[in-house]
Amino acid sequence: MLLPALKDMGKRVQVMVAGREPGLSFLRKAGFQCANMECGGWHTLFQERPDSRQRLPVPSQERVVAYLTDSDGRIVRNLRASFPGAGVHVFPAYPAPEDKVHVARYVCATLAQTGLPVDPDGAMERVRNRALLKEASEAVPGDLIVVHPGSGSPRKNFPPEFWLAFLERIAKEPALRSSKKGIVLLGPAEEDLQGFFGKRVSRALEMVFCPRDEELVSLLVRAALYAGHDSGVTHLAAMLGTPTVAVFRQDNLFMWHPLGPCTRAVQSPKPDRICFERMIEAARMLIKSTYP
Repeated sequence: MLLPALKDMGKRVQVMVAGREPGLSFLRKAGFQCANMECGGWHTLFQERPDSRQRLPVPSQERVVAYLTDSDGRIVRNLRASFPGAGVHVFPAYPAPEDKVHVARYVCATLAQTGLPVDPDGAMERVRNRALLKEASEAVPGDLIVVHPGSGSPRKNFPPEFWLAFLERIAKEPALRSSKKGIVLLGPAEEDLQGFFGKRVSRALEMVFCPRDEELVSLLVRAALYAGHDSGVTHLAAMLGTPTVAVFRQDNLFMWHPLGPCTRAVQSPKPDRICFERMIEAARMLIKSTYP
């Protein structure tokens, strides 16, 4: 959710992003400097007192912005000790649900509050109209239909039968008949689904388990259509410009809907027939607008 703000700032400021994988690898691909907080002494920020002997693996900064919970002010103190002379700003990790603002716009607005050259409205308009993670030269004809039947939280997920039925139905759409291959994309959290989908692999259906970052991006760029839950892969697909349909079961759709030029989102607490038809219709609208 940092990407719209980072792209809006462009080359006007030099930014280093400290975070965790796998998200950092995609920011690196977009040309940004990144530091992995799983190593290099970042744990000292959470200690009672900073370790004066431990230096964080980043150059001196004029401004430090953090998004996290810091109820006792410990992290602010340690950041100021680690970056003497820098302006330190700490914001809650997410906006309050009652604020009814997308997380990406919240990031843009808070960065602008610190004096950074970010235009929240312009940044959000840009991400709605162009693929922030794909250059025009990377465009290829879509020949795959990709579904990701999982996420980082089981409570978000619909059963695998829902996704198999979705694949079978959407593959019959006239505009997608040339997309002969259906891909079921599984990550570490969906390891237990390998047996279910493995029994159904055929010439028209392939299962891909834990692809490397490069392979994942290649699959998503080649997809004529992607569908999934609220997950990191879904957000990645949307920002790559892939026609993306997302289903939200419980999470705040307004705060977390995927951002990209070809996206639709559906919210439903259960995978019933009404939800299924809404998903099909959302996919049909994307197909019609993408492949007129």
